[in-house]
Amino acid sequence: MNIKNKYDLAIVIPAYKIDFFDSVLKSLANQTNKNFTVYIGIDASKSDFESIIDRYSNNLDIVFKRFENNLGGKDLVAQWSRCIELTNGEPWIWLFSDDDMMESTCVENFYQETANGVVYDLYHFDIDAIDENDNVIFECRRFPEVLSSIDFYKKKENDDIDCFVVEYIFSRAIYEKTGGFQKFDLAWGSDIATWTKFSYEKGIRNIKGGKVYWRKSNANITPNRKREMVKRKFLINVDYYNWINRFFGRDRIAKFNEYVFIRNFVFYSVVLTRQQLKEISQKAVSLNVAPLWKTEWLLALLPLIRIAKILKSKMIKKNIQ
Repeated sequence: MNIKNKYDLAIVIPAYKIDFFDSVLKSLANQTNKNFTVYIGIDASKSDFESIIDRYSNNLDIVFKRFENNLGGKDLVAQWSRCIELTNGEPWIWLFSDDDMMESTCVENFYQETANGVVYDLYHFDIDAIDENDNVIFECRRFPEVLSSIDFYKKKENDDIDCFVVEYIFSRAIYEKTGGFQKFDLAWGSDIATWTKFSYEKGIRNIKGGKVYWRKSNANITPNRKREMVKRKFLINVDYYNWINRFFGRDRIAKFNEYVFIRNFVFYSVVLTRQQLKEISQKAVSLNVAPLWKTEWLLALLPLIRIAKILKSKMIKKNIQ
């Protein structure tokens, strides 16, 4: 029988890339409040994570497991979930990563926030992007003090906020109540859908103070821009919009999602073939994400849309030069 963990916070790291793993653990070891346990799930990586973990074992409370089968490469959400299963009943969970960092006061700021009275199910840290040498390369757009679930979704789809995965702490209660991470093919949109449902009742509380640093480097997975992969992702987007429509209720969000679908149709118009766009449009119609007449209108105007996209791209490049 498991004994309840002595800390309230579990920091969970699904690990595969070792390039910056030492920096991750160093940022945890530098925390001004170390009331947390670090759980590391090594996803059948050939790299020697154990040697790095051993160097920090005296400074951090670490539990790790080396999984024999690689799961993240085919089902990232399942890898996240089995890493969460390593935890030991802590009421708060922070899904972190194997290459990002946090400022030294993040854990302290989190505990201060939860002690202030009103407790939320989902907390968020401000985030900046860093390069391979830990230099800040751009400052991400800040969240308001409290952001409702539907406003979070709309702002993310409108590209009004920056959002990754590693800057959120959530309650175990909401994780279990809502069925955990929302699963989509390739985990495409899974994080946004998950934060949307976790924050539905109370919103997202932004923690002032320490920031999280998301690393943009050559070790990041390069986006696959091949037509078949782009098509696959757009089809997943349609499933995602359908899920959002059902989650919030179509009367609250459907018109907005029609707009988002059209915008993405235009965005992908120069990459995908007419037949591929037609197949995606048919799926959107079948799931009531977009009405038939709008998809037919888009397909009829496809040549003009492509010309407009190409001209806009050339103008942007010219202005940059």
